[in-house]
Amino acid sequence: MSFLNTLFSKSKDVEAIFQKAFEAETKYNNFERALSLYEKAANLGYAKAQYYCGFMYLKGRGTKRNHQKALSLVEQAAQQNHPHGQYLLAQMYLSGEGVKKDEQIGNEWMEKFRSHNLLNEITLCFHNY
Repeated sequence: MSFLNTLFSKSKDVEAIFQKAFEAETKYNNFERALSLYEKAANLGYAKAQYYCGFMYLKGRGTKRNHQKALSLVEQAAQQNHPHGQYLLAQMYLSGEGVKKDEQIGNEWMEKFRSHNLLNEITLCFHNY
């Protein structure tokens, strides 16, 4: 199997894990199962899963709140240019939720998020939580 085929296959596998996690969370409200699956995909470097997993640790969905884990996961997603991760990281720093409040860092991440031109999408998404 070529390198590209292997990479594509692993990408599909990670996305499948993520989709199972998302279904467990949204369809069945099984937050513990969702978190377990998100963590599996996050540990494989999948930015979308890192964001969702970090959000769950931040809000205590399926687990006790763990700001240290939340920050680590959300930072990983944000550093991979994941817009939701950048937005959440900015909000964490701007509000001081789970981190020491730092408007400079928060504004830097917010600028990175704004470069995606997704403000309305994010606003609607976070109002659902």
